[in-house]
Amino acid sequence: MANTFDSQETQFVSEEDSVLADTLRLSVSKHKIDDHFTLVWANKYYYQFIGYPKEEYEARFHNRPDLYFEDNPEDFAVIVEHVMEALEKNTGGYECIAGLNAKGGKHKWVKFASTFLDEYVDGYQLSYTTMVDVTDLIEAQQQLDEQKRALQKANEELERLAFVDPVTEGYNQTRFDITARRVIDSAEPGTYALVSLDLKKFKLLNEIQGKESGDRVLRYVYEHLGDHLDGEECVARISADAFNLLMREGNKDDMLARIDNMVQDINRFNIDAERPYYLSFTVGVYPIVDTDLSLTIMRDRANVARNSGKEAPNTRHFTCTFYSDVDRRNLLTEQDMENRMHGALERGEFVAYFQPKQRLSDGAIGGAEALVRWIDPVRGLVPPDDFVPFFERNGFIINVDLCVFEQVCKLLKSWLDQGKEPVPISVNMSRAHLREHDFLAPYEEIRERYGVPAALIEFELTETLVFGDPETFMGVIDSMHARGYRCSLDDFGSGYSSLNVLKDVDIDTMKLDRAFFSAGDATGQREWDVVESVVALAKKLDLDTVAEGVEVSGQAVRLRGMDCDMLQGYVFSRPVPVAEFEKMLFGE
Repeated sequence: MANTFDSQETQFVSEEDSVLADTLRLSVSKHKIDDHFTLVWANKYYYQFIGYPKEEYEARFHNRPDLYFEDNPEDFAVIVEHVMEALEKNTGGYECIAGLNAKGGKHKWVKFASTFLDEYVDGYQLSYTTMVDVTDLIEAQQQLDEQKRALQKANEELERLAFVDPVTEGYNQTRFDITARRVIDSAEPGTYALVSLDLKKFKLLNEIQGKESGDRVLRYVYEHLGDHLDGEECVARISADAFNLLMREGNKDDMLARIDNMVQDINRFNIDAERPYYLSFTVGVYPIVDTDLSLTIMRDRANVARNSGKEAPNTRHFTCTFYSDVDRRNLLTEQDMENRMHGALERGEFVAYFQPKQRLSDGAIGGAEALVRWIDPVRGLVPPDDFVPFFERNGFIINVDLCVFEQVCKLLKSWLDQGKEPVPISVNMSRAHLREHDFLAPYEEIRERYGVPAALIEFELTETLVFGDPETFMGVIDSMHARGYRCSLDDFGSGYSSLNVLKDVDIDTMKLDRAFFSAGDATGQREWDVVESVVALAKKLDLDTVAEGVEVSGQAVRLRGMDCDMLQGYVFSRPVPVAEFEKMLFGE
């Protein structure tokens, strides 16, 4: 075959084509269109292209490209596929790009361009083929494709971070807000409601079972909530254990029925359980009657409704409250307070009033509790119940507590400077302070500035704080004692584990909850037996006792007979301004 190539070269390629191929240094070859695509002629650049001299190529591969491509048959299959398609469609030739392994293992990407000739050898039609090295182009394209894939992957990751909740793998707040906004804007007012749903006591579940288990619960809740949504309704985990749902609004009964079905479905895992554990929820619903409101305001209104119903009876593992005009007015009031609170603090509108504690042994004043009052120049005296709970929620109570504490230190300092005998003053400390590790630092700075002995100040801590975090509570008392302060346990008897508390916490004073005395003269013997037992127990534990909320003289007489140390209530004095308190204390 080799001799035939040499002798018949002019037969296979024209002189003009040969000159052009030499000028372009272009690989040119002719092949039978048989099972092997047998090579019948090639110019010198063909052999240079593949890296094999002509004699070695003929000896090793016998002019059979199918043998040459044995190491990379997938590339040969590409060429075969294009040849067969060209023959089938009678296109007269083909073009394709395929890989080729040159001598030494160097891989090239090659563009094959072939024309079918009206020439035959041994009964097989010939094809005229050129090969062009396009490795640089293909690799550049591959690199570009890889960069595109990397960019696409990065964009997908950014989109996931921006729109996917990492715990539930579903909607996060951003995606929910975008989706809900679109749906609300395209619907008539009153078509949808925004629902705020919160999983009760989830923090406890996390602490007992661990975060991984807690995350599984959140995913489970998310999936089951979604199972009950249709059309353009949607759900998202907004934060921690809080979810938002956009639901088509029916009447209240219909909404309650749907929410009830969701909760019962979520708790269906308890069927046949030996020790069932029910997931309970608080739910707030804002019917979207004003579609121009922002999602933030709608969410706030649903949250207000949810928070207002937290203490409602829970017979079906959830409470549900609908946003009302009362909630709207409360929101406006709270917004007004938030707008005014910083200025009020700077202007000295938060004033300490003092409610004396009467020593039952001799009737004298044995101390007092400092209570905050807001003296608004326009609205007058604002009752603490109107602003303290709100300040507890927004954290401003920290500023108010420190303001009252400074007034107490200033008052004690003035008594000491005047040579008067001071009485201990108790101050309330919100649990919000305990979020800081060194929560006493700002108190100490104020006390040291006025040079007041710490022993003259008593911090009142509520019993509910003990139940929430007893270990923290014990650490708090230890820190206070280490700096010389006294501590009292306020509202003793308001919880269900009061006696258990006494064995764990090193308090100085026990304040009996006003609930013991709320019936006045109608207080029954059973209540008095409990009070007497508690006072006797306090004596054994070397604790001072203060009875709160005492309003009738008969109660005072009985408490004196039980050897209770002090009472604090309207039977002796209401909370009074500092001038009136000093007059009562010093008789001036």
